[in-house]
Amino acid sequence: MLPHAGTDSQIWRDVVALGADLKALAEVRGSTGTASVAVVWDWNARWALELPSQPSEQVRYLDQVRSWYEPLWRAGVAVDFVRPDADLSPYRLVLAPSLYLVDEAGAANLTSFAETGGTLAVGFHSGAVDENCHVRLGGYPGAFREALGVRTDELFPLLPGESVGLSGGGTATLWSERVSLAGAEAVASYTSGPLTGVPAVTRHTHGTGTTWYVATQPDPAALAALLDRIRTEAGVDPVRVTPEGVEAALRRSEDADYLFLIDHSGRGAEVPVAPDATELLTGKPLPGGSVIVPPGEAVVVREPRGGR
Repeated sequence: MLPHAGTDSQIWRDVVALGADLKALAEVRGSTGTASVAVVWDWNARWALELPSQPSEQVRYLDQVRSWYEPLWRAGVAVDFVRPDADLSPYRLVLAPSLYLVDEAGAANLTSFAETGGTLAVGFHSGAVDENCHVRLGGYPGAFREALGVRTDELFPLLPGESVGLSGGGTATLWSERVSLAGAEAVASYTSGPLTGVPAVTRHTHGTGTTWYVATQPDPAALAALLDRIRTEAGVDPVRVTPEGVEAALRRSEDADYLFLIDHSGRGAEVPVAPDATELLTGKPLPGGSVIVPPGEAVVVREPRGGR
C-alpha cells in the first residue's frame, strides 16, 4: 500500500484515512443488506445472448441489465444481483432483463417465486434456450411462457435508429415480438410499425403472485415509469428519500440500522435521520434529526432500531 512517492503523498494519506474509516465502521461487520429487489445475472446467458447467431447484434446483455438497474438506483431502491437458482425468499420483486439462456432448475426457481406470491418481471428474448443452447419449442418466451401468460411466434428485431410508438406513451427501440395473450393482460401495445396493436408489455397473475413481460426496449423515461409501477405494486419502497444525486444504502443488525449516504452530485445535501443517530466516521451524535453529506463525500449513520 506504500506508493513509490513514499509517505509524503496524497495516495498514502488516502490509504491511512481509509484505514481509519474501516476501524470506525467495525461494528457494521455482521450486519446484512435490506434489498427487496433482485436482478438476475448469469454469465452463460450473457455469452449465449451475444453469439453471432442471434437475430440482432445490437442486443447486449450488460446494456439490458444496466437499463433496468439504473432507474431503480436513481429511485433509491436497493438491489441485489442473484443467480437464477438463488434463494429468492428475501425479495418481493425479481427482475430478469434478458435471460436468453436458462436451465430448467433456474426457470422453475424464478416461476415458483411468482407462483408463491412474488413479482417477477422478464425482459424480451428470455427463456428461449436451455443450458445447452437448444431452443425450447412451442413458441417464445420458452421456459417462461406459461408463467407469463403469453406466447410469441415471431421475433421482430428493430434496425439501428428505428423506433415504434407505445400506447402508454413514449417509444421503443431495439426489439419487438408478435405477442399473443394466453391469460395475461396488455399493459402497453405498439402504436406504429408492423406490429401495431400487438401487446408490448403484459401483466399476468400467476399463482398468488404477478408476472410481467417486457417484449421490447422502452425509451429510458418509459422504462423508468414502468419499473416504478412494477416495484410500487410489489410493495418496494426506496431505502430512504434523499435529494437527487445522493445514494442511500441500508444495512441492519439486531440493534441498529446503518445508513450509508454517498453524494454523487458534488453539491452535498442534508438528509433526515433518527434523532438519536450517530455518524460513525466522525463519532458525532446527530441530535438534530439530520446529517450533512459533504459534496462528493460519504457518511455512515448508526440509527438504533426503533429510532425512526
